[in-house]
Amino acid sequence: MKKKMMLSLAAMLLLFFAGCGKAEEDSAQLPTAVKISEDEPGDGQSGEDSSDGGSSAENASPEEDSREDAPEGEQQSPEGPGTSETGAGQSSAEAGFTFADLSDRVFYFSSGAGAWFTELHIKDDGSFEGHYQDADMGSTGDGYPNGTLYYCDYFGTFDQLEKVDDFTYKMNLSFISFKQKPEEEEIIGGVLYVYSAAYGLDGDEFYLYLPGSRLADLPQAYLQWVGYYDLEAVQEEELSFYGLYNVRGEQGFSSAVYKEQSLSERIAMEISFAEEQEKEVEKKQEAAVTQPEMNESAEEMYRLWDDTLNIVWKLLEANLDTADMEALRKEEMEWIASKDAEVQAAGLENEGGSLQPLLEAMKAAELTKARVYELAKYAEGK
Repeated sequence: MKKKMMLSLAAMLLLFFAGCGKAEEDSAQLPTAVKISEDEPGDGQSGEDSSDGGSSAENASPEEDSREDAPEGEQQSPEGPGTSETGAGQSSAEAGFTFADLSDRVFYFSSGAGAWFTELHIKDDGSFEGHYQDADMGSTGDGYPNGTLYYCDYFGTFDQLEKVDDFTYKMNLSFISFKQKPEEEEIIGGVLYVYSAAYGLDGDEFYLYLPGSRLADLPQAYLQWVGYYDLEAVQEEELSFYGLYNVRGEQGFSSAVYKEQSLSERIAMEISFAEEQEKEVEKKQEAAVTQPEMNESAEEMYRLWDDTLNIVWKLLEANLDTADMEALRKEEMEWIASKDAEVQAAGLENEGGSLQPLLEAMKAAELTKARVYELAKYAEGK
């Protein structure tokens, strides 16, 4: 049973997707998260005790209720297969394995549904950086009609890497910091950003499982997070990727090949995700019979492309220089005014009638989708 992990990208948002399966490391390529700067928060979880990675899952805030926690079951020891003749506690230098062996991998932690994810890249000196996000597009309010995004970029350090056996290493999360303080909020592009802590990194004791680890020897909690719910139903007997296990939270990361992507590539990935979702919305439109159903599906299409526009805009903000961004903001304000006028004009054709919301939403979706592709074109030369 392969679990194909699809990461919303590097920089963020939407399509707050992740596949529900697992990919062979050699073939999977996930986009990297946005470059980290300084301190930052985490996921809709409370920001308490951020010194050890944020609050635990038990203390998480409401948006985490939608996460699909791994089913409970009898747990194996996190140490994996057992101590080999080289002995537990052997340093990484003595064993020949170092953090550098992980620097070409990205670790990924997500629900099977993929609405939220934590992405982590460990560098050759044990330092790391990553991104967390959890979207709730149904959570709206004054000033943020496009939903809520729990979000953070983070960085930190792992140390005390020790060999437990030939396929298992133990390490300590000694430091983690976030760009914004947990629970800070701001509205950007009609989306409420709630800065929080990174889900899955709230402990200090972690285990690394190397490719070749026997699945039957790994903790059940880890296996279920990475897609192995029933070992009797799968053909694999060994792990095909590097695994990362948070002992305190009983949470598991899988890994794939780390690939640095350009701004244009990351935007293209977001558009690709949106296009896939668009197909599903189109099916709803075709099946809609009543006027409310038609209106709802048209509004859903608009939200899809508006969400994607917000992602693309955030990526541009994070990567363009001040002069380019200032010019683009002026252009964007002009586009918004033009879009609003065209949407209003479309609705006037049936002002006060039951078709007005449908006509307005259809026009808004059409114009917003076109703007997404315009911005993608703009990013190609950057």
